[in-house]
Amino acid sequence: MVTQSLDDSLQPPAADSGPFPAAGGCQPPADLRQQVRQYDERAAVGTWPGPRYRMIHRTLGQGPALIWLPGIAATYRTYALVLNRLGEGFRTIQYEYPGDRKGDGARLGRITHDHLVDDLIGLMDHLDIGRAHLAGISFGSTIALKALERAPERFSRTVVQGAFAHRRFTAAERLALFLGRRVPGTVARLPLRQTILAYNNKMDFPRIIEDRWPFYLEENGQTQIRALAHRASLVARLDLRPSLARIDAEILLVQGRDDRIVPHRYFEELKAALPRSESVVMPTVGHIPHITHAESLAKLIGDWLLTCEPASCTRDPAAGTAPCGAGGQDGAACPARAWANGSGDQVHDRKPLA
Repeated sequence: MVTQSLDDSLQPPAADSGPFPAAGGCQPPADLRQQVRQYDERAAVGTWPGPRYRMIHRTLGQGPALIWLPGIAATYRTYALVLNRLGEGFRTIQYEYPGDRKGDGARLGRITHDHLVDDLIGLMDHLDIGRAHLAGISFGSTIALKALERAPERFSRTVVQGAFAHRRFTAAERLALFLGRRVPGTVARLPLRQTILAYNNKMDFPRIIEDRWPFYLEENGQTQIRALAHRASLVARLDLRPSLARIDAEILLVQGRDDRIVPHRYFEELKAALPRSESVVMPTVGHIPHITHAESLAKLIGDWLLTCEPASCTRDPAAGTAPCGAGGQDGAACPARAWANGSGDQVHDRKPLA
């Protein structure tokens, strides 16, 4: 295994104001609420009347299809900044899980984790997407991993962040799961919610982006309790470890070094089990880089999924769905891979890709 370091531009939140920080200085961080307004203005909203619920989906950008699989407790707005940036080079699609929206028709007690994979593939068929990249965030990574094992012909390179193949729940988490099935409303009404979120995540919001903390609390608080409890119950029964060795897909594992939600041992477990994985550890980053380091995360994902600049690719990434490959035109080095040879604290582990 080769260990490399990544570009310094991945680290400081101060650089998170545009896709490429200006040379010679940092720009101020982007305004998340303004980014949400921009996303709402530009993204196309659609509905798929699927077999289990009416799914709301949002599409932004043109290019290779990139389906964004959200975390366990988030609204679409929390991903606005990262998808605004990725939308510059991809056709990004994000969608809501069953129970996220009142009146969506979901009967949560009947919906299994396998059904969530069925719904992902069903949405692709509905949108006439033959093959797509995936980006799975925490809980979304479990859907991505199972989809790659079940239908590898439908997916190209995939990125997962804060990923896991199984989770051990604490006694407090099991109690919350039990109560959550019986309490209506949103998680904003749950006692100690802000205290727990602050313990797990507040350290990831330095002063320069401290205005993002209230935004995060507001959006997290809009999660429906029963929907969250349903997804947590799926995780409690899930164990993907036996199938990992059968996933013959190129996967980038992204982990925040300071992640308190998904411990580092789960990251190491995936690294050891997935035969064609690469991995990145982002320093000074916790569990939610899509909020604290959105620009950096978008650049990392975009550069890895399209392994060379579209203008330099022998193959046209917009015409197909497979990545460009390791080299540029006529075997030349790919410009978009230049960050992999930069300097910084990020650790980049690569296994040979057969």
